[in-house]
Amino acid sequence: MLNPRVAVVGSLNADLTLPVHHLPGAGETVLASGPGRVSFGGKGGNQAAAAAAFGGQVTMVGRVGDDDYGRQILADLAARGVDASQVRVTPGQRTGSATIAVDGDGDNLILVDPGANSLLEPDDLSGAPLADASAVLVQLEIPAPTVAAAIRAARAPVVLNPAPAGPVEPGVLALVHVLVPNASELGLLTGATPPGTLEGIVQLARTLPARIDVVITLGRDGAVVLPRSGGPVTHIGAPAAEVIDATGAGDCFCGTLAVLLAEGVALASAAGVSVAAATISTTGNGARGRLPGRSEAEELAAQLPIRLLDL
Repeated sequence: MLNPRVAVVGSLNADLTLPVHHLPGAGETVLASGPGRVSFGGKGGNQAAAAAAFGGQVTMVGRVGDDDYGRQILADLAARGVDASQVRVTPGQRTGSATIAVDGDGDNLILVDPGANSLLEPDDLSGAPLADASAVLVQLEIPAPTVAAAIRAARAPVVLNPAPAGPVEPGVLALVHVLVPNASELGLLTGATPPGTLEGIVQLARTLPARIDVVITLGRDGAVVLPRSGGPVTHIGAPAAEVIDATGAGDCFCGTLAVLLAEGVALASAAGVSVAAATISTTGNGARGRLPGRSEAEELAAQLPIRLLDL
């Protein structure tokens, strides 16, 4: 299926990114090492932008405030080919925002003010094409009742990125088709300390509901795919890259994955291309500064090391 329809329900933010020599510790003040920049983010918006860059027909469902940032975010989505007709402008509210510190290795520290995102309600989904989409992508930067309503309303495969890390009601989690946590998010979902080995991560993922496919993102170590269909557990290595800013890499992964799954691509193959796309995204500044197209990501994915784990 070319140009599949993908619905993204999630957050929209204005991001202030500050370069620093090192990320601050508790109680530490760190001066920026250069000028800050304002760009647009929010996990929902980032994933919608990545899905559109990869060729999906994307509808974004969310809220912004009735301020300049809200208007600019709507214009940015439209410029990226994302249908923003289901993004509500919230009178008297500020648009969500994030302050991001990025060190010389591209690692980051993020603080989020939800703003209008916290007012996204289940009723806001009434006009959204959740039942008609080929994939529905949701995260946890919006209220839990709205996450649950979106998952229940979907008729296509649901991809849940449980970030920022937080608990998910078991009955809701059981309705998810593909879960995409990182190791720390997996630990919070299962109530266990994330292990430091691939074998331990796989065993922990196996404690989740039996019908869910799980793709655990591992940053510079790629991703592990745990299909619940009985197929092999697969580790996909990430390629070497000159990382400038890892902000939004996980969102790029999820947006790319949703498009490929909507097209009917097998999970492990889709995850491999998504690892490549996420890696490419780290070579630019900002959460949406370097979103690869299909040919670039697929070419890099063909070079990735893939290992079946006998676990």
